[in-house]
Amino acid sequence: MTHEPVVRKATAADLDDMLSLWRALELIQGAHRLFPMVDDAESRIAGLFLEAIAAPDSSALVIEGPDGLLGMAVARLSEQGHHSMSNARVVELSRVVVAEEARGRGLGTLLIEAATSFGREHGATFLTAKLFTGNAEGRAFWERMGFVSRYEERIKPV
Repeated sequence: MTHEPVVRKATAADLDDMLSLWRALELIQGAHRLFPMVDDAESRIAGLFLEAIAAPDSSALVIEGPDGLLGMAVARLSEQGHHSMSNARVVELSRVVVAEEARGRGLGTLLIEAATSFGREHGATFLTAKLFTGNAEGRAFWERMGFVSRYEERIKPV
């Protein structure tokens, strides 16, 4: 009997596995990061995960495989606010990652589909995701999922 991966809402019991996935994501993103990481990043991320698990306007989604978690995404409802001159309700996606050994099996698509359902259930009109400019693999994934580039942020040292 084959155990098919299942997308479900995370619980506090998933925190250690979610932190492992976050560390794997940081291995991908770290080379693109310009701002230095804070010393207590992992404890802050743990807090953000627990908040997403508990808050009604968020959903921490995980993909459970036969031997543990294979992927995750955090979906958080947001209003676009005064800077965008819109009151559109959106779902901001973050910490989207599939374990390296599980990539290429459609699991990222399952996460995006689950986030889309979460958005529809909560009256959102768009999903948004940010990624580092140099993350070519991530860019290709988001384009395959139908996401388009909205703006580009520029920075320079002071």
